[in-house]
Amino acid sequence: MSSAKRYSPEEKTLNKVKYGLKGFLLFVLPLPLLIAAIISLVRGEILHTLISAASFSGFMISALIAREGFKREGKYQRSRFAKAPTTPFKTIAALFLGLSTGLTVLFATGDGFSLHHIFNSVFMGVATLLGFYLSYGLDPRKDKTGGISLSVSADEVFDALEAAEVKIAAIETARKNIHNLELDQHLRNIIKKARHIVETIKNNPNDLDRARKFLKVYLDGTQRVTESYAKTHEKDAITDVLDANFRRVLISIEKTFDEQNEKLKENDRFDLDVKIEVLETQLKQEGVV
Repeated sequence: MSSAKRYSPEEKTLNKVKYGLKGFLLFVLPLPLLIAAIISLVRGEILHTLISAASFSGFMISALIAREGFKREGKYQRSRFAKAPTTPFKTIAALFLGLSTGLTVLFATGDGFSLHHIFNSVFMGVATLLGFYLSYGLDPRKDKTGGISLSVSADEVFDALEAAEVKIAAIETARKNIHNLELDQHLRNIIKKARHIVETIKNNPNDLDRARKFLKVYLDGTQRVTESYAKTHEKDAITDVLDANFRRVLISIEKTFDEQNEKLKENDRFDLDVKIEVLETQLKQEGVV
């Protein structure tokens, strides 16, 4: 029985919506400050306008930083194998939000700089900081490496997955420079299936030993041949023979990706040695490697 997690576009979309809406109130609550800034500007109260505008800007910057933190947290939570976010965006947002609140209370209320007023400003800033943490929690700090075997280390899996993502992104960039609908569709399919396999490895990192050569040979080959074709395409040096060769390579790669995704559904194993040898031979014949 396969232990691979079946891909679900609906679940992925719901997760994106969930984390996209998280922190929505951080953008809504500062709106009175924007209204106050506009009213003060109309009245010609320049100082009050600047204070309100600065406060509003501080809250909005906090919200934007927090949103980035929520996005990264969502990506981390959706994967069984993931690195903790390297930058604590939620913590930075909380600190910025607390500071913005304290300074707003200090300058916008017009109560002067008495010791009592300064204490109230500090208290409100700390209360806001605490409220943020109680509402949204702390940044994830521990890498998720559960279920990994002794045959592969967490760092090896992280490095392999990061390298695969870089290659997929390079293929995507090259694809955008190829203005051929048929070839573009083949590349879109290959990219989608490659990302599916990467996600499967994230959910089952023990597959890396057998998937490593697959990812390296196929992604390296696809990246090189696609970038080479895209550069030739930009120079208007494409010939019918080159088109046909490129199409054959893409069809071969896409077919193999389909077969391997089926193997994942069946028994969660990569049996690729023969297919890899066939691809290496074909890439050499086409002048790719």
